[in-house]
Amino acid sequence: MNSTPIQPNPDEREELARLLPVPAERDLPGDRRQRLQEFVMSEIQQDLRSAEQAPRRPSRRRPLLLAAASTAIAAAAAAVAIGAVGAGGARKPDEGPGASAPSGREVLLVAATTAAKTPAGGGAYWYVRTVSTAREGGARTSLESWTGRDGRVWWKGEKTGGKVVPLTRPAPFRLGGPGVTLAQLQSLPSSPGALKARIAADVERGGIETSAGRPDAAARERSVFDGLLSLVSQLPAPPKVRAAAFRAIAAYPNVQDLGAVKGGQGLSISFGGGGDAHLVVDPKTSRITDTDFFVSADGARVTVPGGAAITAEWTDRAPR
Repeated sequence: MNSTPIQPNPDEREELARLLPVPAERDLPGDRRQRLQEFVMSEIQQDLRSAEQAPRRPSRRRPLLLAAASTAIAAAAAAVAIGAVGAGGARKPDEGPGASAPSGREVLLVAATTAAKTPAGGGAYWYVRTVSTAREGGARTSLESWTGRDGRVWWKGEKTGGKVVPLTRPAPFRLGGPGVTLAQLQSLPSSPGALKARIAADVERGGIETSAGRPDAAARERSVFDGLLSLVSQLPAPPKVRAAAFRAIAAYPNVQDLGAVKGGQGLSISFGGGGDAHLVVDPKTSRITDTDFFVSADGARVTVPGGAAITAEWTDRAPR
């Protein structure tokens, strides 16, 4: 029996068009937005044709259209962001002066997509090296740490006189303040909302004390942001958890694109409780290549106006 092709009616077409991603800080030029609409609708039609070839089921036409729209729109958003970012975060030379640069949120969402597809890696030690400058033009200092899969930690830096020394603490990692183990990091939620809620709950019941006593609501919100940033820059989080952290950061207000810089795309992010974070993100590798603050191994927030470069990876190279 021949089936009648399923076509969205004009009202549905209008609704789907409204779902197209629009950059937070810039509008797409008219011709690019038109091409993007045509791309989305062609993807929807393709999904509908696939559905027609499947065994007939009771009609659920509108949910099918919206499901197809979600898939196509996600692909379109990635296409917009990736198409606007060239090598090192710069625009592709053939795009011309009228091309639209990616928004800050698009940069983070592309980094999330990359993170989800990046293998977790293997090795005996989680290695973190932070090279920071306390002020513009100041001396650069280096801090290195090795954390074994059994929880043992070694540290080398200025305070150790350049020698590797073992550390003893109940939990080898910090997530917004509270200590966490490798196993706890592996079990974190992989959806942005659930991940942020888990960190907030851990901060709330973590018994964190400051010189002023128990942190207030604004301080706890800053700790949640610190935890999310640590997941994408310093902690051995699973790929899907890193992706969720990028998406949660993208949801913060006033995520601004500062343009292409050395190492990727510069971003400014306003986080809970006031203040801004300035990051350099390479969306093609999902790495934070530079930041003006980070969370130290003991959970302290370190502000570095001169910037900090962070390397974090699994390695078999023993502490030395």
